[in-house]
Amino acid sequence: MRSFWLTLFAIGAAAVLAFGWQDGEPWTASAFVVFFASRVWRSVIKRPLFPAPADDPQRRANRFIAVTAAGYLGAGALAAIAAVAGEGQEWLYVAPFFLIMGALQLALLAAR
Repeated sequence: MRSFWLTLFAIGAAAVLAFGWQDGEPWTASAFVVFFASRVWRSVIKRPLFPAPADDPQRRANRFIAVTAAGYLGAGALAAIAAVAGEGQEWLYVAPFFLIMGALQLALLAAR
């Protein structure tokens, strides 16, 4: 059942990118896809499709935090580019928040 939802997400992400590019807002579409792809990736880390017999919870938690950081930093960078490219001034408010959240996740990861 989860593979169905993952496939549906991939199709939706492709549609968002295609329509975003077509409507002249490729950076906005990319920011959304990067952010939500990280959320999907986190869910797969949290509940693996095929659990490993020798699961290391510490390693999985570190991967979870790293993926969270990558999602925030990637979406924040793309949101900043979207703001500079004129795709919407609201990105000027969103981008710093995402970048700060990503930096906090990296700080958490470094402290572990």
